[in-house]
Amino acid sequence: MEMEIPVIDFSNLDCEKRSETMALLHEACKKWGFFMIENHGIDEELMERVKHLTNRHYEENMKESFHESKAVKTLENNGFISNKDWESSFFVRHCPSSNINELASLSKDLR
Repeated sequence: MEMEIPVIDFSNLDCEKRSETMALLHEACKKWGFFMIENHGIDEELMERVKHLTNRHYEENMKESFHESKAVKTLENNGFISNKDWESSFFVRHCPSSNINELASLSKDLR
């Protein structure tokens, strides 16, 4: 059985296809929990800069500790990991108040 990730064209949110697009978005969230966005309107240069900063942050602050983690060592030994929390090593919240300035490992550019 072949699976296809839902693709949502965000340019359709500003036209007569808004209701249809919102229904597709609802269905993707309900059945999949994620989806791919096309025509989101975010500047490509900005996206590349964020990608670069994120990769640099990982290399400078997270890579070593990730490779030393129990999860990676277990996987290297062909082990099975259950009940593992795979969230990122930091959590950014913005509502009701932001904690972005409390995250010392984030560079000023990445903040």
